[in-house]
Parts: sequence; structure tokens; C-alpha cells
Amino acid sequence: MAKYWFPQGRNNDNGWRLDIVSLLAVIGESSIESHSQALTSSWTCILPRIIPAPQVLLKPSRPTRMPVTNATVVGVHNGTSVPSLNYFPNIIHPLDDLKQFEFKVIRIKHKGQPDVGQQLHISTEKLSSRNDFSTSASMDIGIMESGMPSPPDRPTIRRTFTRMVTMHEKDKPRVPPQFFSPLNVLSVLSFVTTIGLIIWAALIKDGTAVVALGTISLVSSVVGYASWWEPILMKRNFKSKVPAGDVIIRTREGAFLLVVCDEDVARELYTGTEECQYYVGTQTYRLLVGLGTFLLMVSVVLLGNCSFPMQAAVGTSYIILNGSFWGASLIPKKRFWNLSNYDFKVVTPPDAVDADKAQAETLEGRASFTRTMWYAIRETKKIGWVKRSGAAPSTHEWELWLKLAEENAVAGKRTWNAVEMRESIVGQAESSNPKSPIGKDLAEQHVPAQVIDAPQAR
Repeated sequence: MAKYWFPQGRNNDNGWRLDIVSLLAVIGESSIESHSQALTSSWTCILPRIIPAPQVLLKPSRPTRMPVTNATVVGVHNGTSVPSLNYFPNIIHPLDDLKQFEFKVIRIKHKGQPDVGQQLHISTEKLSSRNDFSTSASMDIGIMESGMPSPPDRPTIRRTFTRMVTMHEKDKPRVPPQFFSPLNVLSVLSFVTTIGLIIWAALIKDGTAVVALGTISLVSSVVGYASWWEPILMKRNFKSKVPAGDVIIRTREGAFLLVVCDEDVARELYTGTEECQYYVGTQTYRLLVGLGTFLLMVSVVLLGNCSFPMQAAVGTSYIILNGSFWGASLIPKKRFWNLSNYDFKVVTPPDAVDADKAQAETLEGRASFTRTMWYAIRETKKIGWVKRSGAAPSTHEWELWLKLAEENAVAGKRTWNAVEMRESIVGQAESSNPKSPIGKDLAEQHVPAQVIDAPQAR
């Protein structure tokens, strides 16, 4: 019965045929697309190997920076405002993990350097001993820093290999790819698998398979070298005294994240741009992409003319690789990038940990945008960033509330009833829906004043 329902044998009119195996070589675009930048940031991208959907890397142009996340990023002391969060800090503290109206404080510094608070204390003592500045609290001497130099770079195997291949020296990026990242492991395993397939094809004397595997392996090497890049983070050129680099991040859901850091870390991760610096120029890239396109077309034709055993082996390899790259997309992004140059620690005050939860059936006890914003003001003791980021409207009522919030924060009154005071001054609260008084437009009192765009994809 089975011989009438299913093909029998192989390589004949009534047997199994695997000519479609060439299609497996170009399936899996979604998985490779999500890993394309991380895949080409490591030296393993130039290994000759079979990879699913190599045409994903055959693009007319290359991205100039890493993907960003919609959020409002503003400097607490310097007022620098950025409408998006860079890629690497979103790995350190993913914004998707923040709940509505949540508040969190995280301290980030370069590894091997003292905490920001210790740097500021040392800087304050130096300034006080020189009598260069007044010791009054209004001058905020404690936020001035001297810009300590970053730890010196040490030569690594990756850096030495990169210099040999590219024939020129580059500064070590602050966030290099993990040496044993899942993509590096997959690249090496794919390279070993490709060598094994070529040896097997040679043993069974399948010349077409040898040429096909060699050609499609060259595609990954050519296109990988053309797309090879490293992240370049903005650095300070002058070590002059600048305000502390603390930043506040506000999400669309009304969560606030305070990052305590120096100006060097702030520029590298938050206020600067993460640029992609490629080892190959634009014209050379286009030539290599054209060569890779030609090699891919030739290899697809050759794969369809391999013997049955080789088509089965190659098809199985592509199925396993597609599943492996799909599985890699489930692994957290921090496993792909080496963040060891930074030390980061959550230091949220105990009385602000549950900002996203209701604590009592009162205006002050309910989770709200105003209460979370007050928690942020309470820690920063500043209100300039609130106006700069568009968190609160520029109305007389809100100006009065912000002034009172700053005074209570500086005075250390952590239990100040911020929401109740806002209700009495502004005339409305997030947790209720009062009817607007006749002749009074409450639209201008709405918070936040500037709404963050929703993400296009998750």
C-alpha cells in the first residue's frame, strides 16, 4: 500500500527527489535578519561556511548605527536631551522590563574606577582645599568632576587578529562582542560542518557538491568581510571639569529610570551616538556584494545538481542551522555583547521600590505618573530635567508644584504628599476624572506634556 502513496527509491521518476534542497539555502531570513549586525561584528563572520539565507547580508547599503528604542533621555545636571535610548544601555537595563509608573535607580561606572559618589567626594575636597569655589550649597560643588581617565586597553587575540586582517589599527570598542557568544559558537560549528560536508563529498566523488559547498561558503566569507564592523562610542576629548553625567530616562508607560554615572559613561552610552565603523569602504562593499550575489546564484544552481546523499546531508544541515539561529533569538542580548567594561548595580531606595504598586486607597497611595515623577525629583533634587524632557507642562500651576517639589527634595522631606499637593494646585489627579470647570481648559495641565512614540515592533 505504501508504494502507491509515497515515492519509492531515489533519483528516478517514481523515487524521492531533493532538488528543492537549494531552496533551503535561502530560507530563514527572519532569524538571520535579527542577528545580522551582531553576526558581522565578530571576526567569525569571515569564516567560510554555510549559513541560512545569506542573501540577507546582500544589501545595497549598511546601517550607520545600532537600533534605538523610543524614550526620553535627559541629563539631570547638563540638560542634554535625546529622543531615544541607544542599543547597549537598553541591554544593561531593558526598558521592556519596566512596569507602568515604575521607578528604578541604577549606578553605572567603568570597571576599576571608584563609585561616582567617591569621585565627587574627592573632587569636592580638592576644590575646598584650593578655595577656588564657594562652599555654599547653592553652587552644587559636589556635582563637579575632573574626568578620570578610562582604564588602559590591553592587547587581545581578537584585536591582534583584526589588525592583521584589516591592515590598520583601531581603538578597542567599549562593548565588543562576546568571544563565546551563541553566534560565534554557531559560526564555528557551521564552519566545521561545512568542512565535514566537503570531505564527505570528496570521498563519494561528488564534484558538483564540492564546488557547490565551496562556492556558497565563499559567499559568507565575502559578504561577511564586506559587512564586518565594530561599534564606536563617543568619547570625551578634553578632561575638563563638567557637571555629573546623571541621566533620567522616561518611557511611554510613565516609568522613570535614574542612571547615576559620570560624564564619560553618559556620553558613551546615552547622549552620544553608537556608530558602526566598517573595515571596508562603501565602494569596496558594493563590489563585494556584487561578487557575493553572483556566487550565491551559481551555488544555488549547483546544489540542485548534487547527488542524493549530498542533497540529503546539506538539506539536513540547513534545517539544523535554521533551528539553531531561531533558538539563538530566544537568548538574552547580553549574552552576545561583552559588557565587562562597565559595572552596574541597582541602587533604588527602599521607599521607591514599589512605585508601580498601590500602597493605600488614597491619592498618595495609588500608583500614578505624578508620584513616580516625584520619586525621581526626590533623588535628583533637580527640576530642570522635568521641563527639558516634557514630563510636565509649562503652566503656572505646574511651575508652582515643581518649585515646591524641589524645595521638599532638597530639604530631605521624603514623605511629602506630592499627589495631594498637585491635586490642590493643578485641580486634577491621574487617579480621578473630575469634570472640567466651565471656562477653564484643563488640556494644558495634562501630563506628560510630550508623549513618547510607541515602538514599531517588539
